[in-house]
Parts: sequence; structure tokens; C-alpha cells
Amino acid sequence: MTSQLDQAIRQAKWVTAPSAMAAPVISRTLTLRHPHECAIAVSALGFFMLRVNGVRVGDDYFLPSNSVFRRRAFRRITYPIADEFTYRCYYSTYDLSDYVHDGDNLLEIALGDGWYRQAERIAEGEMAFGDALGTIFAVRLTDADGERIVCSDGTEPCRSSATVYSQLFIGERIDARIDRDRSYTYAQVSVTELPDTLLTPEDSQPDRIIRRLIPKPLHTVGDTTVFDAGENVSGFAVVTAAPADGQEIRVRFAENLRGDALDFDTTGANYRCTSGRQQIMEDVFVGDGATHTFAPQFVWHAFRYLEVTGPGVQSVSVAVVHADTPVTAAFECSSPELNWLFDAYVRTQLDNMHGGVPSDCPHRERLGYTGDGQVCAPAAMLMLDSRAFYRKWIRDIFDSQDKTTGHVNHTAPFAGGGGGPGGWGCAAVTVPYHFYRQFGDIGPLAEHYDDMRLWLDYLESRSEQGLVTREEEGGWCLGDWCTLDKTVIPEPFVNTCLFMHSLRLMREIAALLGKPSADTERFDSLYEAAKAGVCAHYYDATTSSFAGGVQGADAFALHAGLGDERTLANLLRAYESAESFDTGFVCTPILVELLFAHGRADVAFKLLTSHQRGGYGHMLDHGATTIWERWDGCGSHNHPMFGASAASLLTDILGITQRDGSAAFRELVIAPRVPPQLTFARGAVTLPQGRVQVAWTRNGDGLDVEVTLPEQVSCNFEYGGMTRTLSGGRNVLHVKQM
Repeated sequence: MTSQLDQAIRQAKWVTAPSAMAAPVISRTLTLRHPHECAIAVSALGFFMLRVNGVRVGDDYFLPSNSVFRRRAFRRITYPIADEFTYRCYYSTYDLSDYVHDGDNLLEIALGDGWYRQAERIAEGEMAFGDALGTIFAVRLTDADGERIVCSDGTEPCRSSATVYSQLFIGERIDARIDRDRSYTYAQVSVTELPDTLLTPEDSQPDRIIRRLIPKPLHTVGDTTVFDAGENVSGFAVVTAAPADGQEIRVRFAENLRGDALDFDTTGANYRCTSGRQQIMEDVFVGDGATHTFAPQFVWHAFRYLEVTGPGVQSVSVAVVHADTPVTAAFECSSPELNWLFDAYVRTQLDNMHGGVPSDCPHRERLGYTGDGQVCAPAAMLMLDSRAFYRKWIRDIFDSQDKTTGHVNHTAPFAGGGGGPGGWGCAAVTVPYHFYRQFGDIGPLAEHYDDMRLWLDYLESRSEQGLVTREEEGGWCLGDWCTLDKTVIPEPFVNTCLFMHSLRLMREIAALLGKPSADTERFDSLYEAAKAGVCAHYYDATTSSFAGGVQGADAFALHAGLGDERTLANLLRAYESAESFDTGFVCTPILVELLFAHGRADVAFKLLTSHQRGGYGHMLDHGATTIWERWDGCGSHNHPMFGASAASLLTDILGITQRDGSAAFRELVIAPRVPPQLTFARGAVTLPQGRVQVAWTRNGDGLDVEVTLPEQVSCNFEYGGMTRTLSGGRNVLHVKQM
């Protein structure tokens, strides 16, 4: 049935409602005689919600998944863009057999602005794809009269709905009186051509209501109550109330409080909107005198605190909504700071997974920044059931790559936003590579190898004297970002080191795919030219440091295969005496990985647990439940990028890792790197072969270790120069202290 629908929807027509309709409903009547089977393939321009005979179909939110839906004119944008993208719209398939009955059946597709008609927030420029919402669908029917296909064709009627305002970055306004009075505006749809848009089956995990919270009321003044959800979440409020006819229930959201009131500044509320209004998350529900349970349909918010104003409120709950990517890892140790880091990172990452895209923040920008996305990908793939999610986002990265020059944009799907070629664009190499290493799926590497190679050619074209010095004309060209203090590490140095790291990965990828030796020779040639450029401009032969060692510069160099033992000694010495991280979000996980790898788990622990500015203990001290955008707490308080180092809790402190060259942990290694400050650590990771559990506790002169492996799985246990082979099941051993 699905294959027939896949063919049929490509024969259907895109139909759109009049642009004046805020949240239209497009309908079709299906007449069946003794129905046997019924299924639909459906997509939309804007978010859609499907109903049959008044009953909602499925429990998914915010579909179709985010993509570059169609060609659009950038009438105003923060920097010039002339790239040619791949245009794509995802469609979903549902079995409607249990929803239909004998006779006439009403199929309704309710629409909201979503990403398609995103016309309010203009900080990145005007990003709307169009001003009229629409749908496309194909229904396969089997009844007493046989089998037939019904497609959207332009004959569908449409009407307005009780949702009179719907903007993803602001909220919704729902007027219950419209449904009560049936005071809709009716019209006919128009047929719209999207010749460049590829219709693609949904293959990522959808957004769903994952859990529900009961927020704690903090204080009430008049008919306004401020609530605390207890943690920073993405989702929306569900309010049961019975306001009188025309009375409003107003719900506003923020991450923090200022005194007794919501603090809108720290969520980026002052970003520009077309109307000049602040970007404040707010839902408004207008009553009709009856009791209703109000909730938005087409928006999510991100918040810890919410303010509910209005009469007749009976209950308030919070629906936590994000991609349905279950947590597959666990971690606990004797450090409250590291326990906080694990929990806060997982919560932050989940809050930022919507529509198949890992975002930078779930409120202010909500964009799939390739920078944030690439640094967090190893942790998210390790800790979450996210294979389908990242397979889709890899497609977004290359859909948003210019087909001629190879330029990889700072956001995927492209929606504006600043960044740089290394810490952002090199996601085109690092994310498919980590995907292969985690899941053993070589498909994205094979599919996009030529695109990845084109990206490296692009970086060479933006190089001078071996250094990557620029990106697009008039655009951004950042190096690292959000360092503790003013960023002084040179951008060309950072970008060239990351270019070199990508070249090393591409050499490995070419060998995996059996590519001709000319490819690896090309990568080697580019690497040597970049190495010469970095050494000529940034290397001090008297000290063996790069760029003065500022803000983790020697870590970047070592990560790129540069430097020597003195370079490493300089790096270790610098951070032995440091009280916290001074690095930006790109360098921080690189630095942590190097410290653990070179026997300085003590220094890594000190930095990770620091209560100074530049440490996660500082966030913990200030009541954070999610990772901050900046070490000092300015800006968003729900940014995953600085949480990327949480992967080391599992790969280093527990030691769950794999041999170089291994994929999907086929050559599993358990090699704990034990900080002397810890007394115990335990946790687990679900690998393709099953769940691996590790626990260790200090005991006298060594460690008591327990490793539980799936049946038929073996591994090497390595600690203190000792190697043992462990088999499937429970393994208990005592090892001498290093």
C-alpha cells in the first residue's frame, strides 16, 4: 500500500488556501461503501494536523519535517546568499482504516505557519518561503467498489479556523467562539506548482509529547499566576479554563525570573520582528463561556517559567515536546558537577531536537546551526536513539550546500545565521564520519563523498598562502565562538586547523570507500599546503606553540596533527594552572578529549567541575537545568554546544570506546581514564550490539570494576598497562591503581 501511495502523491497537486487565512483547514469528502482499507500520504506547506471525521490522526507534531521547502527570493537577508539548494518537502503516511466508516467521511488538513510562512522574526532576514499555506495528499481506498486513488486536485474547499494567529517564534491565538458559532470564512483552494521540490518520505523520528509536568505555582497577583516547571523544557502549556464569552487566557513563557516577574531579555526576546514587537513567546486563548482545555497546535516554546493570566483557570500542565529519540545512556558518579553535566546536556539536546533538526536553541533562533550540530553529534549519537534523526539532518546539510561552488552553509536547512567555514561548514565531513563510526552505516559517506570533496575544494579556493582566510563575500568567517573572554585566537588559524582535520578524515573515508589513490594524494597535497601555511604564520619554533597558545590554540594544532611533545607539554602546563575553560565551543570538547587521552584526567576533571566562570559548576551554582550559550550566562540558557564534552563521561571516565578504524563498536574497548578526584562512576551505553554497562569503585590500592556485556559480545579491558579479554555477560575484576 505504501509504495502505491509513494507513486500516487507525486501525481497529486499542491493546493493552497488564500493567504489571508491565518490557519486554514483544507478538506475533502471521501464516500465509501463498506470500507476495507484506507491510507493517506500527506504533506503541507506549513505545519499540518490531520483529522478524519473530527478525530485527530496520529500523535505527531510539527510536520512536515523542517527542510528547504522550495525556491524563494531573499528580499532582505543579513548577508548575501546566491547558493543553489536542493529543495525538498517530506510527506507522512497514515493508515486511516480505523477512522473511516460507511458513507461520507470528512478528511480535514489543518494548517499552521510553521517554518514555511515564518514572517515575524527577521533577525536573519526575511526567510518565508511563501505567504499561502497548502497541502498535497493522495488517499488509497479499498471498499465494496474496489480500489481507487483520490488525490488533491484543486477542487477542495477550505475554511478559516479558530486559530486566528500562528507564528512559530511567537505563539498562537485561538478563539473558541469561532468553532462555537461556526463563523468561518470559506473559499476554494488554488493549485500551486513546485517543480523543483522533491517529495520525500518522512524518515526521521517525529516530534511528540514525551512527558507531562505539573508546574509549581510561585505567586499570584490578581488573576495572574507565575509557575515554575522545575526545569528548562521545550513544549507548551495546557490550560483548562472556563473564561466568559470573549474573555482571554494569556500564557507567556521565559527561561528566567527577574524578581517575581518573567525575564524576557535572557531568552533573546528583544530580537527584531517585522511588527516591531519583542520576540516574546505567548499563547492567547479566547473563551466562549464553556470549559475548554486549551493548547496550541502549531508552535512550541522553550521555558522554565510561565505566567498565566485570566479568569476561570482550573488547571495548568506542561507538555514536553521534542523528537521521539529515547535516551539510551546513563551516567552517575561521585561528582555532583559531572552528574549535572550529563543530565543537563541530555535535557538540552532533547529540547533542541525538532523537525529532524538539531537546533542551537529552542526559542530565540531555533536554527540547525552546523557548528552546534557538528560538535554535539558524537554525544547525541552516543546517548540517544538518534540514527534516523541524524540520517535526515545529514541530508539537510547537503541539501543546503551550493551545487556549484561546494559552499556549506552555517545552518541546515538553510535559514540564514552566521558562522565560519571550519567550526560550521566542516560538519559536511565530521557528521557523516561520526555517523559511520557510531552506527556502522557507510551509506551517507558513500552518497555524499563527492559533495564532501567539493567542500574541501571550496576551502582551498578560499585560502591564501595555505590559510583559510574567507568564506562568502560579505558574509561571516568566524573561527571559535563564545570564548570565556573576548575571542583573540586567530580565525584563519582555527579554520585551517579544522580544514586539516577534515582532510585527515577524508583520507580515511576514501580508503573505506575504495576510492582511487589520486583522491588521497589530493588530500595529502592540500594538507601539506595548509600545514606550511599554519607553521609559517602561527608556529613559534622556540616554544613549539601555535598562535601563542591562546584559548586552546595548541589543542587545535594537535587535533590537526601538528606540533610535537613540547606542544603537548605547553598545552598541559597551561591548563594545569587554569581555574576554568577559556575556550570557545569548538575547542572545548577537543581540549577535554586531549587531556583524557594524554593521561591528565585530573586536569580534565578540574576544568569540567570548576565553579568559576568557564566551568559547569558555575552553571550548577546558578540553578541551571540546561546548558548555557555562554560561560558567563548571557544570552540563551538552552544551548547544547557547550555540552558536547559530556561524551567524555562515557567514553573516557567509563571508558566505553572502540579501536581506531572500528565502526559500530565492533572492536569494543573498555578503557577507563579515572580522575583521582572521583571515588566511583557507573553508567551504560546502548550500542548496536546491545547494552554495555560499566561500574568502577575505588577500593584500597585499586579499582573494583564490573563490566556487563551483551551475550556473544567480547571486548578488551585496558587499564594501567594491563589488558584482559572480557566475554559476554557479567565480568567482575579488581585492577591496580594507576
